[in-house]
Amino acid sequence: MQAENNTLYYIYDPMCSWCYAFEQSLSLLQQQLPAELEFKPILGGLAADSKTPMPSETQAMIKQAWRQIENTVPNMRFNFDFWIKNTPFRSTYPACRAILAAESQAPGTASAMRQTIQHAYYKEAKNPSLNEVLIECAQPLALDIDRFGKDLTRLETDIKLSEQRHFSRLLGVSSYPSLRLVLNAEIFTIPVDYKGVESTLEHINELLNKHLKRAVESPCIRSCCLNNEDICLGCFRSLDEITGWSYKSDVEKQTVLDYATQRKNLYNKQPI
Repeated sequence: MQAENNTLYYIYDPMCSWCYAFEQSLSLLQQQLPAELEFKPILGGLAADSKTPMPSETQAMIKQAWRQIENTVPNMRFNFDFWIKNTPFRSTYPACRAILAAESQAPGTASAMRQTIQHAYYKEAKNPSLNEVLIECAQPLALDIDRFGKDLTRLETDIKLSEQRHFSRLLGVSSYPSLRLVLNAEIFTIPVDYKGVESTLEHINELLNKHLKRAVESPCIRSCCLNNEDICLGCFRSLDEITGWSYKSDVEKQTVLDYATQRKNLYNKQPI
């Protein structure tokens, strides 16, 4: 996977309680995101596969996070019966695979699968670390459940998760939820606000406006003269590069400029 320009990446884990707390703001952010930007969710993968019961210290840490969220994020409530009804495992990769399995079968269902898993976990006190619970979560999404169950354990699904986990590291992410904005091959960290989107959107728009102001300009110097190879001796772009300039992204334009500079240097080194 490679970072794409003009893209806001949301890096999360479906069993991360703070990601669940961000759902309200996330929905508003997607609705109000500038039209110039793409939105792409990425699975970070919080905890690897395990069937070892979660230590009491870890359980206490997560319970404390739930209480902190309830005290700080409006309208957020957790079902603490989870800790009584289940043997919890520190294992979130199965839930991540479930989202990939749903999306591979029915593109566009990743968000619905994420929310279904969160509802089962935080509201119904079910354990999404178990494949049988994840298959139950997939039932309302009108998926082929037999295929979904097989896709949960396919090597291809695990490879996709590994790719997304690795990509999240390339984006410099070590905690969830995280937002990264890519503009002109630069990666910007966007603040996460659990109570609204105003500050987040303000930050995004500020970066976007700066980016647009410094967009790559045409090298045309109004001295157009094509040689036998259809290279302009004024800007040293090819004819195709000149006519297609306005349709190129900033990264593509910069690549054209690099080629033009190489041609100009070779031209200037030619004997007179």
